[in-house]
Amino acid sequence: MIAEELLTLASDLLDAEYEGQGVEELLPRAGVVMKEVEYYMAAAARDARRRGRSWEDIARAACVSESTARTRWGESEVMRRIALRSLARQRARHAQTLPAAAPREAEPAFTSANRAARQLAQALANLHQASGLSIQEVADSTDLSRSYVSRILSLQRTPSWSVVCQLVEVFGEDPMALRAMWESANGLAAPPQDLLEANARLYAALQGLYLMAGRPEAARICELSGGDIDVETAERILDGGHVPTWEKTGRFVTAVGGCPADIRPLWEAVYTAFLNACDPEPTSRTDGARFDCEGLR
Repeated sequence: MIAEELLTLASDLLDAEYEGQGVEELLPRAGVVMKEVEYYMAAAARDARRRGRSWEDIARAACVSESTARTRWGESEVMRRIALRSLARQRARHAQTLPAAAPREAEPAFTSANRAARQLAQALANLHQASGLSIQEVADSTDLSRSYVSRILSLQRTPSWSVVCQLVEVFGEDPMALRAMWESANGLAAPPQDLLEANARLYAALQGLYLMAGRPEAARICELSGGDIDVETAERILDGGHVPTWEKTGRFVTAVGGCPADIRPLWEAVYTAFLNACDPEPTSRTDGARFDCEGLR
């Protein structure tokens, strides 16, 4: 039905608005909605005529003159419009079934971002479940629609950072635990500038994976790692500031369901920043950070 398609298009437009997309994306979507509204009005006028309503009734309902109504929504004109709509939809479906282009060199980055998007959705879903709130209650506590919240939690949409913050705050958690994961999902991760920032990014990434895994106990992480991570190490990693060897970091990431290749650059950034911070120049910054030198060798 045209009305159902119109609802989907309007929901997509609302989603794009929530995601903070630019006018280049919003206006074309709005144009598609307007075109579908025209199709709906034409079909509704035709159906009304077939049920015996007069042109006067239809013109009054549409706030147009009777002659305009006859011109726009006569039987032959409506059938022509519906046929054009059907043809356009067939072409769109055909375009979607065309063979995909061969993978390009950038494919690994896309895969990493896609994986991060799935992890973000799972982390949000876990937080939602732990909160005990219904989707409607979450929507009522934010400025988001129920359908949009549902699509985020089912991985149909990757939300903007402002939306992530709204959701996580409603769930009673700190949004920064998901910042690194959100940046990866959107390809926005930037190289850290110093030791503290590098450590903060790594900690946020590990915390995001921990939430994605459903916040398992340290003993469970030890079990999932096959004993390679002991309880004390797991607890210190989750407390932040402790950076073990890459072998243990990778084991931790695997134990909580993450991909070590996604975390390795963050760990290496901490390692590089640590070496730079060891420079005796007065400008070096190490204040406030707790690091295990053995873990960085």
